[in-house]
Amino acid sequence: MKLSDDHLKTFVEQGFVVIEDFYPEEKRARIATAVRQDLPPWEEIKDDPPDHGLLTDDFPYSKMFFNELILDWDLIHFVQRVLKTDAIHFRYAHNWARYPCPSASPPNLHIDNGNNSLLPPCDDLRYGQISSWYFPDEVSEDHAPMVIIPKSHGQDVTRQVSLAVPGGTQMIFNTFLWHAASIFKGEEGQRYSVTRIYGRADHYWEGVSSFTNRGRDEHFRSFIGTLTARDRELFRFPAVGHPYYTRETLVLLEEQYPGWNARGEYAPGA
Repeated sequence: MKLSDDHLKTFVEQGFVVIEDFYPEEKRARIATAVRQDLPPWEEIKDDPPDHGLLTDDFPYSKMFFNELILDWDLIHFVQRVLKTDAIHFRYAHNWARYPCPSASPPNLHIDNGNNSLLPPCDDLRYGQISSWYFPDEVSEDHAPMVIIPKSHGQDVTRQVSLAVPGGTQMIFNTFLWHAASIFKGEEGQRYSVTRIYGRADHYWEGVSSFTNRGRDEHFRSFIGTLTARDRELFRFPAVGHPYYTRETLVLLEEQYPGWNARGEYAPGA
């Protein structure tokens, strides 16, 4: 689904937007199947449930499919419009599975800023990052749906919105919004989410988790080697034409990221 002007208007007004049937059914089903392979459904782990009722899988993923899912340019173009710049960096991605957990604490409403930025939150939404949560399966009220408070209501918990949504729903929100996971009321099942976060390239004080230390990670190396030069900019690599690119450095890059210049996009500098 293309993100429209109406979606942008809703986002600007309330700080988030919810879009059903975000991907075609075939892709939704593929995401649902893939996430289950790394984060097993409740039936497979109910006899040995995880601590705190949560399992996670973080970027860079062993499944190339989830690395490639970050490069959703319709979603990224929407982020560019929200943050008023074409220069966007990927920040972080993770897949989560929430399960029944009798010892779970009440919802902890919070904003994703203290662990995302060196600066305190402000009213200028360009200084927040854009978080996108995709729910491949239906999320019922019993399966710990996220709750979120529209920006016009601040911290008024009586105005919170429950994201009990159909399978295939995408939610996009600014990290300055108050939100939380609700308690898992059901006695079986799970709630899957696929999260991708983006921010302005020039906001070096923002981030969620660094991946500049993953240059030797086998999954990261394989993924980066498959990308176009433009795609690599999203992951903080210098753009084509940067003086870093010389005959010598292109050889080194090819050794670290096999396939680096397969398209011949990088001309060596002087």
